[in-house]
Amino acid sequence: MVGLLWAAAMILGGAGLSKLFRPGPTAQAIRAADLPGESFFASRFVVRLLGLVELGVAVAVLFSGGTAPAALLSASYLLLTLVAWRMIRVAPGQDCGCFGSSSEPISRWHLIVNGACFLIGAAAVLWPQPSVPDEVTAQGAQGIVLFALTVLLAWLSYLLMTALPALLKLRAKVAAPR
Repeated sequence: MVGLLWAAAMILGGAGLSKLFRPGPTAQAIRAADLPGESFFASRFVVRLLGLVELGVAVAVLFSGGTAPAALLSASYLLLTLVAWRMIRVAPGQDCGCFGSSSEPISRWHLIVNGACFLIGAAAVLWPQPSVPDEVTAQGAQGIVLFALTVLLAWLSYLLMTALPALLKLRAKVAAPR
């Protein structure tokens, strides 16, 4: 389970970094979702602050381990799942803004990945997981392989939310009867 938790943290950290450097797409997504307090939450300063919080939670999970960082990760993904659900209902096809790009439309894959990460974080609250340094130190070469596979899992999860919906949309265009 530790690899799943680390991958969820890596995705959250990547999204946080993206919001720090490119807050515009996230601000647009917040406005499109018509969330309560959108004028406050859609400001570039607040988006960057949210990105910093996401990055901090990811760093805590990866470098501290334990129950509290897992609870913060789970809470973060619960909020992201709710925002994704709202966006799908209110602004389907709107760019999600998750990773600082304006070419990643919201999809049900966001709900699936965010929901799974929420559950992984919740499970890690019940069964605390170690940090990356602790596990790699304890496992040696196997820990390094575990970390490498975790990076791969995080990347594939990212692609599930970004590239797969675009690929499916293109496939539907090609397969559509003429």
